[in-house]
Amino acid sequence: MLYDMKNKVAFVTGAGGYIGNAVARHLASDGAKVAVCDINTETAMKTVDQIRAAGGEAEAFAIDVMSSQSVDAVMAAVVEKWGGVDISIHVAGGSARIAGKDADYCNLVGKGDRCIEIVLGVNLLGALYVSRAAARQMIAQGRGGRIINFSSIVGKNGLVDAVDYAAAKGGVIGMTPALAKELGEYAITVNSVAPGVVSRPKNEQDGPYELETNFLHKKCLADDVADLVSFLVSDKARFITGQTYVIDGGRSLAMKGSD
Repeated sequence: MLYDMKNKVAFVTGAGGYIGNAVARHLASDGAKVAVCDINTETAMKTVDQIRAAGGEAEAFAIDVMSSQSVDAVMAAVVEKWGGVDISIHVAGGSARIAGKDADYCNLVGKGDRCIEIVLGVNLLGALYVSRAAARQMIAQGRGGRIINFSSIVGKNGLVDAVDYAAAKGGVIGMTPALAKELGEYAITVNSVAPGVVSRPKNEQDGPYELETNFLHKKCLADDVADLVSFLVSDKARFITGQTYVIDGGRSLAMKGSD
């Protein structure tokens, strides 16, 4: 079964963020209609504006991936607007910083319940809820699909002061082959993307941190990650499923540096 990106509908969470923005823009440039889903409607609209300015089609949707009710409602709204969903990508996530005032940057013994709940909720429960909603819709449509969830090399190698984040991202890695086995008969592929250190826009020049945490001695940009996603949803990846793709410049070969 070949998979033409033209006129496909892509559901992207965290699409108002740095990496999610790049993923959404790349999918739109490939011809997909993009549901730009984010808890922050202001940043979501910025992504939508960029896509529309480039001639693509997108719509912003407010979503809380920690709530299955919110995820299901937004999925239904996207289906109502465009008639279906062909691509589901869960980018929303992050380590303790996403817990805001409840963030605990410390060993597990010092972390509070709320920080753990939010980190697990957004990264792992969000992946489960979004994947479930997408799978239900794709099975009903009967034309296959693509599901991609974002993990991290921290989920493979671990990191001090980020046990909750490592557990959540490790869970995403573990769910990937299991879900791929369940959905293979429906021509739905399931894969995971595990970035290393991704340089942020504020770092205009190659700084020592970005360069020293990989063996290519280059910065990884959001567009690099989005290129990988574009490949995984393309016809060229039609026979790839159940895999976690590391994109880290070789960092995890020795887990250089720290996050």
